[in-house]
Amino acid sequence: MLFQRFYNTWFEQLRQLVQQLSEAPIPPTTEEHHHQLRQLVQKAMSHYAEYYRAKSAAAKHDVLSFFSAPWTTSLERSLHWIGGWRPTTAFHLVYTESSILFESHVVDILRGFHTGDLGDLSPGQFRRVSELQIETVQQENDITDELSDWQACMLPT
Repeated sequence: MLFQRFYNTWFEQLRQLVQQLSEAPIPPTTEEHHHQLRQLVQKAMSHYAEYYRAKSAAAKHDVLSFFSAPWTTSLERSLHWIGGWRPTTAFHLVYTESSILFESHVVDILRGFHTGDLGDLSPGQFRRVSELQIETVQQENDITDELSDWQACMLPT
């Protein structure tokens, strides 16, 4: 994925910026130090602005990859899970959006026009999406059960 490559490079540059910031005298002791620190902070802010610009552009190309975020660490993915983002959320989003689009395009659908949503799927494709959702729900339930077991083991007896 292109964004993952961008992210890896961006993150390495971020490490370098953080290193430079940690080596800067704080508080600045001279006007030169003050100027250098201001430049480093501006560079860090610009670096983050570039990250969000690139992320936004890439999300327009493949939004679901940003929810799975393969470039993130295990901890970050765990925090997504704890925060409520689970793979089945993608199905909820797709079904909700398709339902809204279906209602607004029902006349076009009846006339045989393609709508670009789930209505354009063949019965076989729709069955595979449904099977994937069922499998995903089962795997989520298995993970949730395992996490519950771990929590139960940690409770004082």
